[in-house]
Amino acid sequence: MRRRLLLLIAFILAGWAFGVLDSRIPMPSTPAVFWAGNLASPWLVLPFFVGWAQRSRRWALAGGMVTCTASMVGFFGPGGAWGPASFAFVASWLLVGALAGLVYGQFGDAWGRSRALLEGLALALPFILEPWAWRLVLGSAPGPVPYWYVETAVGGALLVWVVVASRRRAGQAKEAGS
Repeated sequence: MRRRLLLLIAFILAGWAFGVLDSRIPMPSTPAVFWAGNLASPWLVLPFFVGWAQRSRRWALAGGMVTCTASMVGFFGPGGAWGPASFAFVASWLLVGALAGLVYGQFGDAWGRSRALLEGLALALPFILEPWAWRLVLGSAPGPVPYWYVETAVGGALLVWVVVASRRRAGQAKEAGS
């Protein structure tokens, strides 16, 4: 119980710190320049890993939800967009964060138990698909293209890691069954 609680506290603090740091990325004065803080895929990493680090599904779900919510609180926190006029906006993002955290806590928990390819893909694919989703929605990628190259490269590295770990786990299971 103590280990779970310490891990949860560490991930909550890491989530909050991520949100604070992400909010410090300056917003450009023109919408044509992409704001790096708007990349969605990095927000899913900590909830996935907190789910992976926990030993029970309940702690994984709670940890993912609270960690992602802490990231949102760090992002919108003191000095951020917490004014009365923006309450509904911030509350909607807190809800999105809580739900995404639940889902990614579950993916991390399942990945930790089985190394199934599907759960691992849930971590890697947002990094690869986000640039294409922007292109489909807007007709072109907003902002400087290097952001998209870096995000796609991170996704590719995660994809290789996921496939290798999944195959390694399958090979170990096959050897154990022989």
